[in-house]
Amino acid sequence: MGPQVVIWALLTGGITGATWIGILALQRHERMLARQRQLTDELQQRLEALERVDGRLLDAEERLDYAERKLAQDAVRQRPTS
Repeated sequence: MGPQVVIWALLTGGITGATWIGILALQRHERMLARQRQLTDELQQRLEALERVDGRLLDAEERLDYAERKLAQDAVRQRPTS
């Protein structure tokens, strides 16, 4: 009866230990998934902000081009004709 009890105790301990390791691994996996979702949301927000800045930059470039053309036209008109 002695060796059977030891084997039973080792098996029970092994199963219990494996169960706890599985539970801890699952909890870690859930935390990592939550963090990944958080990072994905943050990345999406940053991309949207970057797209807004890109649109504003494009608008500013168009305005600058217009101003440069206008100044060039004004400079041509102000040249003395000979």
